Amino acid sequence: MSKYRTEFPDFPAADMPTMPRGFEDSSWHNDSCPSFTSEELGLRIWIDYADPAQREHDGGSRFMLEPSESEDTITETLLTDDFAMIQIAVESERQQIAECLAELEKADGAALGWQLDNKKFAVLLKRGLIRSEGDLFIHPKARKVSELTFTMAQPADMRVLYMGDNEGPAIMWLNQLIANFNASKSWQGHESEENLRQEMESRGWCEGLHINGHYLVLDLEHAHLMPHPDHPHNETEK
Repeated sequence: MSKYRTEFPDFPAADMPTMPRGFEDSSWHNDSCPSFTSEELGLRIWIDYADPAQREHDGGSRFMLEPSESEDTITETLLTDDFAMIQIAVESERQQIAECLAELEKADGAALGWQLDNKKFAVLLKRGLIRSEGDLFIHPKARKVSELTFTMAQPADMRVLYMGDNEGPAIMWLNQLIANFNASKSWQGHESEENLRQEMESRGWCEGLHINGHYLVLDLEHAHLMPHPDHPHNETEK
């Protein structure tokens, strides 16, 4: 017998729709109605009574789809009286997961976090669908990280390692660093952003003065530096 039949003995079996594949009965009598959860998708479907008079919330929708964890934000909560809409949303979630895994496969099984949509991949990591090592997101079928090659296209902006007398070291986008400097109006020795970028492109590094003292900026790609997968705090090695 299904769990909901025990937890909600007054719920008519004829009123229970067929659940999408992978959803297990997670009903509990202290809830307002039966529910079914997919651990893989991180989603829960609530099935309220067909008779509106039996529902806990007057005028509420019969079906609800929501993330099973509060921090899981890929799919927004869906309230509807049409179960077909729930099925469509579930399949859309399944497609997003497939696309995320395909993106890792294109990069030979792994990619650095800054190359991806961290929001989606953090959720997949939380669900156990992928794994991580340092700054890497790794496909479950990937080869050893030491054998991986990184084939994803580099972003248009530079990633830099910034170190100051009283700040850093920190890895960030160059335009983010420039915005921080501009906000404090502390470009000393560099008249413009253009000059800074020219130095970065020609030498791979620059140094100067900031309100907090001396600073040094390295262009990670130009200097052939990458975050090392064994180092969780973004240390680098050449």
